[in-house]
Amino acid sequence: MTTVCEHISHPQSLASANPAEPPSDSYESQFAKWDELSYIRTKPRRATPFDRNLYFYPQGLATLFAHPKVAGSPEQIRRKLLVLHLYNYLEFTVRLELGPVNEIVRLLCHEDFLPWLPSPMKDDAFKIYVDEGAHAEMCHTFMMAVQESTKVERLRLTPAFLRTLDDLVSREEPEHRPLIKLFFVIISETLITGSLVKLPKDQSVQRAVRDLANDHATDEGRHHAYFRKVFEYVWTRLPRVLRRRIGTLLPDMILAFLQPDKSALTRMLESFPEQFPKPAQIVEEVVNYKSTRDGIVTSASPTLKMLREHHVFDDPAIDSAFMRLRLA
Repeated sequence: MTTVCEHISHPQSLASANPAEPPSDSYESQFAKWDELSYIRTKPRRATPFDRNLYFYPQGLATLFAHPKVAGSPEQIRRKLLVLHLYNYLEFTVRLELGPVNEIVRLLCHEDFLPWLPSPMKDDAFKIYVDEGAHAEMCHTFMMAVQESTKVERLRLTPAFLRTLDDLVSREEPEHRPLIKLFFVIISETLITGSLVKLPKDQSVQRAVRDLANDHATDEGRHHAYFRKVFEYVWTRLPRVLRRRIGTLLPDMILAFLQPDKSALTRMLESFPEQFPKPAQIVEEVVNYKSTRDGIVTSASPTLKMLREHHVFDDPAIDSAFMRLRLA
């Protein structure tokens, strides 16, 4: 029996299943000046001291602060909650980069995985692997420094997106799983979140936090362009049935990264039982705010634009899946 991975490995076998013309084999690398631009190749380890008057995370990006009970809580509690939000952001980054992203990038480095991808694209995958490992290390090291300085303990939570990925993968046949993970990573790398765009500019936040976010965002701009190109090359070569199957999972993948992690947010509030006796209720209210939903759509807009450009929503089943989750 021919597996999906065999189909993807040999583009000629897709010709009858997918009449769409594949993209041009021209590939313009975003990594020509990687040695001069990458964080791990050029930036010294920063040692910016913390300022007691500044916060560790922007209140405007901290999901819980949309709720009046949280926004109106005592200053000391708000400061600790912002540290917990920072930990959540850093742990999310560590687990994403060391987990699914570098798992897929490692596959892209291999000649026998999607071997028809341009050689320069595969060469760039090695650079991304190094970048992502560096991002994980800098976030982990920074998290330890913040904990030592603030004495606020980490909650050591498993990010919700990992549970979503496990669920999506477990429902598929083994031969489909690498592709599910590939598109999961493409989604993660093409979203543009507030933490990458707004955090570096917020003057109320510690300079060290802003510098870290800016270093991360600079590298991620190149990764964003790279994975948009991976999507273009792979999507057009998928058999129509497989495109529909993966396409109907894409909205779940988007929400895995952008939907508030209710378990993590509840645990944060549980750290202050006297101030927040009903943490789950507060979290549920925040998740259902219109502003929360609008924020998800805004962060998803670059990815949704990419999908439209490649006519993903021309399939009624895929379009319906996005409509059902209010992403179209």
